[in-house]
Amino acid sequence: MGISIAYSGKLRDPALVPELVADLAAKAESAGWLCKTMKELVAEKRVTCSGLEGITLYPHRECEPLHFHFDEEGTFINHYYHALLSNTEMADMMRQALAESAALTRNLARSTQASQAEAGHGGAPRISVPVLPEAPGVEFFKQGSRYNWTKTQFAGPKVHVAVCATLRYVKERYAPDLEVKDDSGYFATGDYEKLEAELAYVERLASITTDAIQAAAASSKGPKTLDALVNRINEELAAARNKLH
Repeated sequence: MGISIAYSGKLRDPALVPELVADLAAKAESAGWLCKTMKELVAEKRVTCSGLEGITLYPHRECEPLHFHFDEEGTFINHYYHALLSNTEMADMMRQALAESAALTRNLARSTQASQAEAGHGGAPRISVPVLPEAPGVEFFKQGSRYNWTKTQFAGPKVHVAVCATLRYVKERYAPDLEVKDDSGYFATGDYEKLEAELAYVERLASITTDAIQAAAASSKGPKTLDALVNRINEELAAARNKLH
């Protein structure tokens, strides 16, 4: 839960990587941001796969890193998913975990679907039970390796704006086809007031959800099953819906 910015694309020329790294390192220093080159990331084992170049920026301690990692073709790469393409052991572990999660959520969805449909909470926030697909194959990791994202929710609107400005600069100077999807809409609109409102709304929603989960768990009629807990949480959220306005 929270406001994130996702981005994917390709440099107009792979030969631009060294220039981009030096450029962003200088901008990070000017802004007081920590940054690490790919060489440093590999040495510290933050990146475990080979064949990538680039730099990572750390805009704020409460903001996720901003990765600019590229393969030999200049494609923006998510190093975590990229590593899974060659690390079969780790990939198998993830597949197993996702398969177990998928089985659990499918069973839970079947047992709670009817009761949630009947509840009708009139637009209140709800905890939903996703129906996950079967465990993914190699194509899932290939697709995942092409998408990066950073969550700015807890760092505040000014950091969100700075991250957007960095991505816009990279798009204009190095990667004209870079696609950026901003949950708040700020990257597209530049509407700062709307950004503040979106961040505040998600923060209130997270707080209310946390309170609802704690209240459901502490109930004198404590739920004995996971689906019962989900239903109890939704009851608490329904009662708290006016706090969002």
